[in-house]
Amino acid sequence: MDAHIQGVLKLKNNISSRNESNLLKIGEYTLDAEHASLRHTSGTVSTLTSREAEVLRTLCQNKGQTVRREAILEKYWNTEGNDYFASRSLDVFISKLRKKLAEDPKVEIKVIKGVGICLSDQG
Repeated sequence: MDAHIQGVLKLKNNISSRNESNLLKIGEYTLDAEHASLRHTSGTVSTLTSREAEVLRTLCQNKGQTVRREAILEKYWNTEGNDYFASRSLDVFISKLRKKLAEDPKVEIKVIKGVGICLSDQG
């Protein structure tokens, strides 16, 4: 009961109940992977699928480093080895994420052919 009352009071006082440590910065964006949303500093919010949010979180946590395709596919598609359809699915997810990040030209998702994927927010 106390937790419920505290939650209502937080909402009433416009205090976010989100854990700020779960928010990741990407250029002019803030990723809230827990709630699958991507907020731009202009105020626009994009809703992500849970898999998009998790893939983007992985890239954010390894910003500037190449994340191996196989690692992403194993973790989020439960595949081992070279699964053509899962790999194409990952390419579609990366394309969708690029579109959602298009408002900030400094943010870039690069595919390093045959190696992996790298998120950069320097331009």
